[in-house]
Amino acid sequence: MAEEAKKKGGNKDSIRIILVIALIIVAAGAGYKIYTDGIAKEQLQAEFDQTKTILTTKLDSISGQLSNRISEIARLGGNIDSLVTLKDSITAERDQLQRTRTANKAIIQRLDRKVTGYEELLLAKDDEIAALKVINTQLLEENTDLKVEKNELNATIREANQTKQQLEQKISLAAKLKAENIKVYNINSRGKEREGDFRSRQAEKIKVTFNLSENAVAPVAGHKIMIQIVDPAGNVVFDIARGSGSFQVDGREQFYTAMQEILFDNSKQELSFVYDKGSEFDKGDYKINIISDFYEIGQAGFSVR
Repeated sequence: MAEEAKKKGGNKDSIRIILVIALIIVAAGAGYKIYTDGIAKEQLQAEFDQTKTILTTKLDSISGQLSNRISEIARLGGNIDSLVTLKDSITAERDQLQRTRTANKAIIQRLDRKVTGYEELLLAKDDEIAALKVINTQLLEENTDLKVEKNELNATIREANQTKQQLEQKISLAAKLKAENIKVYNINSRGKEREGDFRSRQAEKIKVTFNLSENAVAPVAGHKIMIQIVDPAGNVVFDIARGSGSFQVDGREQFYTAMQEILFDNSKQELSFVYDKGSEFDKGDYKINIISDFYEIGQAGFSVR
């Protein structure tokens, strides 16, 4: 009995020892797992931080390159709205990545795929820029050709206008009226007319006659015909009460002694002006200017002794 009891006691001690050893092994295994898990976590975090830095740098680079493409496409006249929106999205993703402190494999994988897509997009935009440059070069050449054609057309128009103006000037000059067969008479108190020089006491009226020369270029039209009797002192004999008046030439006022309105009909029509001065003429040489539409068409003169 004593031996059997002793044997049972020995078995219990063996079991205890085995249990203790088992617990030690389990504890050691758990400790080792915790230790290895910690090392793995630290490695994962280090890899995340390194990848985060690389991705941030890539996103910054892509953002900068995209800004350059946006500027170039805008300069070339392309549409940049979607690119501006995309650049804002890349900036937001970079900021989100920088705020992420704990290792996140899903974020890394998503951004890595996007970076590849962004890089392909940059290459596609390079092709678009090249195409836009070709189009702009063609447009520039077309615009240059159009400008040359426009300049040539303008030069032709200017030459045509100059020719037209010269022709109009020639026609205008050719169409001017001309007085011919100009004669000056003095009329005494008895109504007797005498051509040529005269004495002041012999004349009370002056009569001027002339014909308008034939002119095939001049149209049938109304004209104002005026005469100026200029005295020896260079003054126009002038009296409003006796039909005198004034007109403007180049902004200056000039006077006429008498005036008629006629219809030129190219028939060598004869005109006659009779001017009653109402007083004796001063002695000296007088000049008579015949004017049509403010330009001179003939001259004559007489002397008073």
